[in-house]
Amino acid sequence: MKITFEVETTCSRPFHVSVSDDTPMFELRRIILCDIEMNTILMKDDVMDLFIPCGDMCVSIPELSRHTVRTFIEKYPEYFHLDSSSIWTKIHRLFVMDRLYLDKIKSNQDAPIYNDIIPPKETPIIKNVFNIAVALLTGVNMT
Repeated sequence: MKITFEVETTCSRPFHVSVSDDTPMFELRRIILCDIEMNTILMKDDVMDLFIPCGDMCVSIPELSRHTVRTFIEKYPEYFHLDSSSIWTKIHRLFVMDRLYLDKIKSNQDAPIYNDIIPPKETPIIKNVFNIAVALLTGVNMT
């Protein structure tokens, strides 16, 4: 069965990753890190943690894990709300903590807001890349 994760970052709109429920969690983590590089301004090394909030704690997705997606979901039913009667139970949220965001929070500074980097939905991606490149090189925003 396919399971879809909505990946929430501090610097982009959420994006989705779909995998088989037999996929090892370390493979899911690798896929998400690659997609983070493709879909955000972050690099793999910027990612401090992939996690789910579960009650009073955050449960990290470790780099090395013996769990499959199915066994991980079964281990935390209070977060994943196991209910086979609903299609919505097949879409789950994962969160990304990046280094810059964590450093700002630790030092009691305002967390970075990447509004100037996140492209509006209606603008073609190539135009956004061009505008960002021009803005970075010249300091002039071409929107």
